[in-house]
Amino acid sequence: MSLTGRYSHLGRLAAAGLQQAVEDVSHRGGVQVGGRTLMPEVVIFDDGGTRAGVRHALDVLARADLVIGPYGSDLVVEAARWTGERSQVLWNHGGSADEAQRLPGVVSVPAPASRYFAPVLDAVVAQMPGARVVVAAGRGAFGSSVANGAVSAAGRLGMEVVAVAPHDEISDQPDVDILLAAGSFADDVALIRRLRRRPPVLAAVAAGLGAFAAEVQAEGVLAPSQWEEGARFHPDVGIRPSDVVRSLRARISPLLEVGPNLGHIDYPTAQAYAAGLIALRCVQEAGIVEDAALHAAARRLRCTTFFGRFGLGPDGRQAEHAVLVVQWHQQGKRLVWPPSLAEVPVEI
Repeated sequence: MSLTGRYSHLGRLAAAGLQQAVEDVSHRGGVQVGGRTLMPEVVIFDDGGTRAGVRHALDVLARADLVIGPYGSDLVVEAARWTGERSQVLWNHGGSADEAQRLPGVVSVPAPASRYFAPVLDAVVAQMPGARVVVAAGRGAFGSSVANGAVSAAGRLGMEVVAVAPHDEISDQPDVDILLAAGSFADDVALIRRLRRRPPVLAAVAAGLGAFAAEVQAEGVLAPSQWEEGARFHPDVGIRPSDVVRSLRARISPLLEVGPNLGHIDYPTAQAYAAGLIALRCVQEAGIVEDAALHAAARRLRCTTFFGRFGLGPDGRQAEHAVLVVQWHQQGKRLVWPPSLAEVPVEI
């Protein structure tokens, strides 16, 4: 995990989520394997937010039974290369880029990045049929995955994508109906700050995080989200969503954002918790801590946790977890899609 460096804030939130998952599983009696009870223990080493740091951290942790990946698709790719060289499984909570999820031995909990903006466009198409769309795509595997998925979704819905370009090449007065921003938190925020005219629909990956409202005028901005506290699923693995939220809030209260979403738990924390649950469930399903058996168990597993559905597709990507959509209002961000989980309707 990145406890320092460019991903340090999100890395610390993810580390807390994983630690809490292990603690909660231990409090419920550990993991039953072959008539024995195993009590999991988590050891976290700082990768510093660099690929070299990932390699060094994994070398230090080489004797671990389970390898949990870092936050950030670029770092996940490096971690997957390390585990691939050793025919080990990488339990992935923090890499959504499709490239990362397709790598051999990677078991991903979050939905792939190519599906991020499809539900956003689904949420607004009834009010904006035939809309003209521009996509600001970060220079990297994540941004490319999100942009490609957005183009595909727009085509399916009869919308016209007029441009896909890096953030710094997007006009500060874009003459379109919808602007989708898919880059790093800093890139998305910088683009939104310099807009002199906002399109009727503005959506950004960065807006899925509580810190967004402290950086820009957030009112009305839409965002894809892997998980929200308001999405109360009915789990068959792990504890109830309300209990997860309570335990996570108690652990990470010093790290929570201030402002409209004071006390809100962001999805990177939930993703890491869910990855811990899935990895330990696969240990139980496999009946042995051995990578080939664990990977086979993960490929078979279909379940629901507090985080939502889990199920890998034929190409290794996460296939069953649904991306949610939130929109910022004065009272904070609220679920607006899918309709079955929406707290308030989407406003344009």
